[in-house]
Amino acid sequence: MEKLSLLFTLSLVCFISMAQVDRYWKLENYTNPNEIETITESELSEDFEKIGTIFAKAKGVTIISAINSVNNRALRKLKTETSMRGGSHILFLHETQENNIFSKTTAYSAIIYRSPKLNIEDLKNVLNANNFSFKLERKYNRNKFSHLDNPINRPLKKLEWNEPYLKNGKIIIEITENIGSSNRLIKYEVIAFSETQILLFIEDIPSIEMRLISLERT
Repeated sequence: MEKLSLLFTLSLVCFISMAQVDRYWKLENYTNPNEIETITESELSEDFEKIGTIFAKAKGVTIISAINSVNNRALRKLKTETSMRGGSHILFLHETQENNIFSKTTAYSAIIYRSPKLNIEDLKNVLNANNFSFKLERKYNRNKFSHLDNPINRPLKKLEWNEPYLKNGKIIIEITENIGSSNRLIKYEVIAFSETQILLFIEDIPSIEMRLISLERT
């Protein structure tokens, strides 16, 4: 009976934790991986903002791996990165597939689009009118199976960030962070925001390792 009670408690804690984690990624102008939509060239309009081009690849663990599972994993990786980069839609460019006794591999390339576009002046107003704290970090590596979410809790002081600016069509914000024994100015891309939350994107290793960070109003 005690074991059942313990298992129930642990399950409840996990459920609550996951619910708390999920709510950080529920912004009106942010698209979760499972909500990314596929479009065709004929569906593009001035409402879509081109973000860039991405690539995703998945390989069967064994030679008897089901090719459908490999395809789904490659697509999930593509949509995960699309989401982290602030995209809401993808336009497929190429798909390659190997399905033989030697290799079970699928690779996709696509163009990322965002709709609607972000307004930098709205972001400046939100930042200047509120205080924020670092709350959650999502890590993703193209060579791994999926992303990993980690809670963080650190205030973002007014003196630590510089006013956002536009660079190559992207909204950039520079934040001073203590790394090791020194302070460094880190450049993040703002990919979504609301009155109470801001999502920041950074590539630790270009096109391989990346992070999505949630700032929440305090």
